[in-house]
Amino acid sequence: MKSLLVSLLFVGLFMSGCEQKKLEPIAVGEMNEYKDPGYGFKIKYPKEWRSIGTTGKAVFCKSQEVANKFIDPSTGEEGAEVVAEVQKYGGSTPEATLQAAKDELKQTWQDIELKPDEQVTVAGKTATKVPYSVKVTSKTSIIGFRVFVPGDTALYSIDCVGYGDQYAIHTAVFDAVLKSFELPFVAPRKSNVWVASTNMDTYQCEYFTMPYPDNLVTAPQQKKDKDLVMELHADRLDCSIHIDVFGAKKLTVDKVWEQNKGKYKAKGTGESTIDGNKAYWVDYPSGVPNISSRAYFVVKNDKVIRITINYFAPQREAYFNAFEKCVSSLKLK
Repeated sequence: MKSLLVSLLFVGLFMSGCEQKKLEPIAVGEMNEYKDPGYGFKIKYPKEWRSIGTTGKAVFCKSQEVANKFIDPSTGEEGAEVVAEVQKYGGSTPEATLQAAKDELKQTWQDIELKPDEQVTVAGKTATKVPYSVKVTSKTSIIGFRVFVPGDTALYSIDCVGYGDQYAIHTAVFDAVLKSFELPFVAPRKSNVWVASTNMDTYQCEYFTMPYPDNLVTAPQQKKDKDLVMELHADRLDCSIHIDVFGAKKLTVDKVWEQNKGKYKAKGTGESTIDGNKAYWVDYPSGVPNISSRAYFVVKNDKVIRITINYFAPQREAYFNAFEKCVSSLKLK
């Protein structure tokens, strides 16, 4: 009998030790404010979290390990994450951009379950909230919601997500982050035509320098397989100077042009010079209504510098002329 009592006591202690400790809700404490350097939106996040995203896609979480867990559930640390991202309309409607974003959400996660849309108010705008869950194991799911806020020229999304029980305990934090979101301020224009500023800034990198009007906004892009990708845009996000740099693989500009010219539905082509170096250009339709494009190819130090200018065709003089001046003043290194 004594042995039986000891065994039962041991089992009871073992079972109580195996019980999972209930997680306490995370209180909203002091918060830092993030202002996106390219698009100007603002959002706050817990002071103990880190900002690890890029321009146009801000990511906030406690650590890189937490972020890794949402990418690959077999690694990382359980936690919560907030992602604020800009999706340009690019000539599309806000409704079509929202639908495309929802379709992309379905493709991002396997076994995702989207709940019915909810209408909420964020930053004074009527926004669409899409709750969702993703089953990771038979007992664990990634739970979150994505809120889409329509802006003047882009759709802004705020994704609040938690791994397992982390979603429930971060509810107050998610609410506070969402309430802090601010759309970029757009100053009222005195006329319907954008005018390039006479004050100049200079973009500098290891491949070139380029003066540009200070009312263009620098928006770094993801490099992927390129050595450099950068973009400057005017008041419209679809009016921009986009520059990417990649290896020439010992080819001359003539050979580079021969390899690339067939990729464009050319409306016109020609030769020019950039900083004294031979260059080729091609005019082509961008595929977006009223937006036209011109691409330049030049080679320096075994690097291809491709400059693409996109402009609103009905106001060609305002955009195209200003962008062309930037290209003509570009200095190659």
